[in-house]
Amino acid sequence: MEIDAEKVAEIIRHVAKTEVLPRFNRLEKGEIREKKPGDFVTVADEVSEKLLSAALAKLLPGSLVVGEEAVSKDDKVLERFNGDQPVWVIDPIDGTYNFAHGRSKFGILVALVKNGVTQYGWVYDAPGDRMAIAIKGKGATINGKKAQIRDSAQDLKDMVGMGGGAQAWHFEVLNGTVKEMINVRSSLHDFLNLAAGEADFVVHINKVTPWDHSATVLLAEECGAFVALTPEEIPFAPYMLRPCMLIAAPDKRRWEMLAKELYPKLMKRRA
Repeated sequence: MEIDAEKVAEIIRHVAKTEVLPRFNRLEKGEIREKKPGDFVTVADEVSEKLLSAALAKLLPGSLVVGEEAVSKDDKVLERFNGDQPVWVIDPIDGTYNFAHGRSKFGILVALVKNGVTQYGWVYDAPGDRMAIAIKGKGATINGKKAQIRDSAQDLKDMVGMGGGAQAWHFEVLNGTVKEMINVRSSLHDFLNLAAGEADFVVHINKVTPWDHSATVLLAEECGAFVALTPEEIPFAPYMLRPCMLIAAPDKRRWEMLAKELYPKLMKRRA
């Protein structure tokens, strides 16, 4: 299955330019709501998903769409992964909390899945106009330039990581274990920082979802990272929606080092 990756990137950029960015810092009170505590959705999310779904389905006739907002209304949408048809996976605004609160760490995630395997991923930092494209087995680019993870830090104490879902106590228990861990509240920016050589690892503490991780995990893997759920060392699959911890590291050795140290510390509950 082949698709014009640049054409998809063009569609994503168009939706961001016409529907998402014009609403940044301009949302009315009634245009932001919580699906559940801490899980925000805006009118921009809904319009973005609607337009992306229509344009991408038209680009690839016979394909299906799994969008975050569609699943929030009807989880049977996830059953679209069960067939043989290609499936577009859409996060219409990754980092909605940031978007709704005037912070620039947000963007759009799109993946194309076939038979349970992510074949293409688009990771778009809309405010920064950075477009990462990953193609399974063919590598990844950021704005047309080859993307490659950095491979300098060999010990945990020298590693800087992106910590999705990290709370204040997580940072406390990791004091001295790694050099630094940062939470920007955006899966997109976590993995884009890894692919751009601005971080050494990513750890997502609470869960994996199709929309947060299908495109981003492929990006990490095509940049040379080893990615798996821990502690079982299970590969991520785009149909997964489950509580767990996911780690992306420069190689398996450092993944194992991180898993050994981070899992017991970050998953324990405070008394």
